[in-house]
Amino acid sequence: MRHLVIIAGAFCAIAVPAAAQAKPDEGMMAAAQTRDPRDRYTPSEARDARRQGDVVPALRVISAVRQRYPGADVLDAELEGGASPRYVIKILTRDGRRVDVVADARTGQILYER
Repeated sequence: MRHLVIIAGAFCAIAVPAAAQAKPDEGMMAAAQTRDPRDRYTPSEARDARRQGDVVPALRVISAVRQRYPGADVLDAELEGGASPRYVIKILTRDGRRVDVVADARTGQILYER
């Protein structure tokens, strides 16, 4: 029994890292390519989009949000993809309401609040 436990442990030590390094199958690749257009950019994707001039800096949009909501605390800023990329800036207003401000990522214009 002791030998069986040792062999099983050795197998797991070898098999688990090998499985983690395996190439993704075709189904996983197709799923990654057909992701929701509202998926959030990764930090590196957002940085690249900004450097290429595809989107305005998030700080410009945050500044516009702070002008519209003086005294509000900015909780989070996300860049969402799709045909029309947009920023979603989450704020906490002075009166304690949580508001999502949505802005066009290409122009920086505030579109709506929700």
